[in-house]
Amino acid sequence: MRHDGITVTGVGRVPVTPDVLMANLGAEVTAPSVQSALDRCSAALASINDVLKRAGVADRDRQTAGARVFQAFGPNGTPQGWTASQQLTARLRDLGTAGDIVGGAIGAAGDAARLHDLSFAVDNPAEAQTRARDLAFEDAKTKARRYAELAERRLGVVEAVSEGGPGGSPGPGHAMRAMAFGAGPAVEAGELEISAAVEVRWGLLS
Repeated sequence: MRHDGITVTGVGRVPVTPDVLMANLGAEVTAPSVQSALDRCSAALASINDVLKRAGVADRDRQTAGARVFQAFGPNGTPQGWTASQQLTARLRDLGTAGDIVGGAIGAAGDAARLHDLSFAVDNPAEAQTRARDLAFEDAKTKARRYAELAERRLGVVEAVSEGGPGGSPGPGHAMRAMAFGAGPAVEAGELEISAAVEVRWGLLS
């Protein structure tokens, strides 16, 4: 009795509704000296942070995301002082108020404010990830059974399993809009997709 095998890849996808808005906010200031640029930039970012704190965004949901200082140049290449830039990432857990919080934070920093990015996430994706893995394995098994039938063989036992990198990615229904500030950017959570991939090897029997 011959004994060889077949290796297939299965993919599982589970749609989920995001419940967290990740806002990457920042401040950028150009001034004649490095210290002046840093001081004004830090003050602007502190104003943003204050709004987030007053809105109830917990310490664990606010994180410094980057800072830099570089020389600024005019259109003709002439040095025009120094630019300081700082960023702060906020995890906003109430999507109903997230837009207003972002708008308030940006407004507090005035012309120094920057909105670098808005993205959605799922606070606890464990259940969806488990379901995606289940679907991925079933997908692999369905493919393997079909290939075995086409080869006029029987599917044997599982010999090896290797998981790809599960994760979340925007699905076709994902939508996000950022509009003029005033009452804050309007955001639509849309839909995210938690996915998993698995490579499985089965033995083939005669």
